[in-house]
This record gives sequence, structure tokens and C-alpha cells, in this order.
Amino acid sequence: MSVKIIAEAGVNHNGSLACAKELIEAAANAGADIVKFQSFRAKDLALPSAPKAKYQQKFTDKNESQMEMLKKLELDEVSHLELIEHCKKYEIEFLSSPFDIESINLLLDMGLKTIKVPSGELTNAPYLMKIGASGCKVLLSTGMSTLEEIELALGVLAFNYLKYTVPLSLEAFSSAFRDPMAANALGKYVTLLHCTSEYPASYEDLNLLAIDLMREHFELPV
Repeated sequence: MSVKIIAEAGVNHNGSLACAKELIEAAANAGADIVKFQSFRAKDLALPSAPKAKYQQKFTDKNESQMEMLKKLELDEVSHLELIEHCKKYEIEFLSSPFDIESINLLLDMGLKTIKVPSGELTNAPYLMKIGASGCKVLLSTGMSTLEEIELALGVLAFNYLKYTVPLSLEAFSSAFRDPMAANALGKYVTLLHCTSEYPASYEDLNLLAIDLMREHFELPV
């Protein structure tokens, strides 16, 4: 299996399209294969009253809310299109993590064939149902999750891949995961990503042996 390097641009553009393009150029010049951004609508992620996390307060305006900060970091449809074209110019693949259904639709409408699922959406069944029904490749982040939660997320995806028609339920998702056909279906679409949801993560918290554990447990690329 070949190795692909993903450069994490995230929201480090700080809402500046020019800066986002510079991040693409830097990633391409560094030899990365893919550059990844984030797609979201602040209104779908935070309440107006939601405070910032401590690390966010340390590096951004303490007087603004979580929603106000996120709003500044949104990329609209036109910006997405410009960044995709800029990636083509520099021969690097554009990738993004959608954080809501609307953003999934946006990326699919723009022709993306791979979706990166953020760790926080691993337990979001309606979100995973939408992605599973799309037929796109999936990079499934697993930060802060248990093996049981990962298994259930894979069950939601398998439910779609195998075209189950029974009513939605936890039992149905578990059955889909255990279906003899699930391994082939999941192997065709899904790659698991071991993630440490700590920024920056200390060496003692990386737990890289979890990569081998997940590979053996789920028999999927990790």
C-alpha cells in the first residue's frame, strides 16, 4: 500500500482566502499529496452563548463567543471552489472535513470523492448515514472513541453499503457490522485514522500502538 501525506490546513487560514491559498502552495511545495480544510456552518456547531475552550481563549479574542470565532473561519461556496481550483493548479488533492449535513452536501456537489469524518461526528448516526449513502470514500477519525463506538459507526456505514431496508436501530447497525458481506463493503470504502484529540499532543499521549490494535480488530486500513 502506498503512503499518502495529508497536510492539515484546517482553519489555520484564519478566514483569509489568500492565506488558504498560501497553505495549499506550501503543502504542495513540501511534497504533500493532499491538503485538508474544514467545512462547516457556525450556526450548526455552536450556540450564541457557548464559551470558547481555554486554549482558544489563550490565542484569540477573549471577548468573542465560540460562534463569533467560528463564523470568521467559515469558507463559503465560492471560497471552496477557488481553493479546489488552486489545488488543481498546484497538483495537490483538495480534501475537507464537513461538520454538518449541509457541508456534506456542499462537498459532494463539488465532486469530492473522499470525505474526512472528524472525530466528533463518529457517533453522529444521521451524519454517517448521509455519507454512507453517498458512495464516497471515507477517512474515519477515531479521536476520543472506544472500540465499541468505532464498531457502531462502521455498522452505520455498512447499513448503507449493504442497502439494508429494515428500520433504523442500534441493533440493525450492529447486525450490519456483523454481516459476512460487511468486511468487503467496508474495506472498499473506509480507512480508519488513529487520532489523539489533544492540540498539540504530547508524545506520551500518542498511543501509536492503537494503530495495530484497530488494524487487527477491524481488519481495515488504518
